Amino acid sequence: MLKKVMFFLPSLGGGGAERTVIQLANSFAEQGLNIHLGVCDLNGDKAKLLPEVSPKIELVNFACGRVMNSITPLKLGLQAEQYDCLVATQTHTNIVAGIAKKLAGVNTRLIFREVSTPSKNLKVQGIAKFVLKTLVNWTYLKAQQVVCVSKGVEADFREYYGYKKNNLSTIYNPVLDDAYFAKLEAPVSHRFFNDTNKVILAVGRLTEAKNFGFLIRSFKALHDQHADTRLIILGEGELRAEFETLIADLGLKDVVDLPGFDSNPYAYFKYASLFVLSSNWEGLPGVLIQALASKVKVVSTNCPSGPMEILHHAQFGLLVECNDQAGLTQAIQKAIFEDYVSYSDRDFEAHIQQFHKETVLKQYLHMMESAS
Repeated sequence: MLKKVMFFLPSLGGGGAERTVIQLANSFAEQGLNIHLGVCDLNGDKAKLLPEVSPKIELVNFACGRVMNSITPLKLGLQAEQYDCLVATQTHTNIVAGIAKKLAGVNTRLIFREVSTPSKNLKVQGIAKFVLKTLVNWTYLKAQQVVCVSKGVEADFREYYGYKKNNLSTIYNPVLDDAYFAKLEAPVSHRFFNDTNKVILAVGRLTEAKNFGFLIRSFKALHDQHADTRLIILGEGELRAEFETLIADLGLKDVVDLPGFDSNPYAYFKYASLFVLSSNWEGLPGVLIQALASKVKVVSTNCPSGPMEILHHAQFGLLVECNDQAGLTQAIQKAIFEDYVSYSDRDFEAHIQQFHKETVLKQYLHMMESAS
């Protein structure tokens, strides 16, 4: 019988991985499970998503800063609480969870979640890469299940780490629920939204992975042909200054806007003519699923990994190759001004159901109960 579960995260910053874990934890707490949420750092922006955590969850703040510093407090917590199951997310957090469980000498079962493609996301080389692979192949063998958020992540993980054990599986993130569809209805005001403009929307952190420089340059070519087009990129990150300079250099300051982070980017979908995902790499881009579910038109790079699965080989949206600037410009133009893809409602509903919370919760609950 499943009684007590800990979900373990580095922080409650504004990333999609953190939001997904909060959603899972909240849902299981609502079902009556005793859920603890362990985090390493809640300082400043690291607590951005704290208001989204259900009061039914017991928050365990290790207050240790870096994840590696949590080995001892996590070990002590495992010994004191005797959790049935520990669900950790992100590679370094998973490794620490595996070490802490070994040191604690408890029977707590482990489920590790992999949320991105290691061959693209990780920048380690040489000795550091060897050490990482060694740690992964030691600690992950001790997990009852390693859950990858897409089939692409699963395949990349196995190849990158040379991983042999048959404890990998794919469960998509629970990005669609009643709360999401309610958020779609919230009003939004922006100077670009009117009866004339064709507004392109992108959402994500302003980082290398999201490749918004590529999107801005592609948009420039589109705007030169269609003066009524506009671009909004919602998100915050370390490349803001670089993108602001690029926008100015291309003469796009009046038609491209970077409003920053918005806790409800989904409300923008109903005002947009198109949603674009321009990423170099992903794990499973939840915002692409959410845009698709909102019925806004979508264009995405065929990056590793997720978009090919989400759009089902371009059945439900347009796919272009990464960094193909002409290809992205043409796809955006096709989606807005020409013939977009067509599909039946029946096929769409059957496809989108696998990303609904109810579907995913059943899969995780079965896995946690099997592990305990």
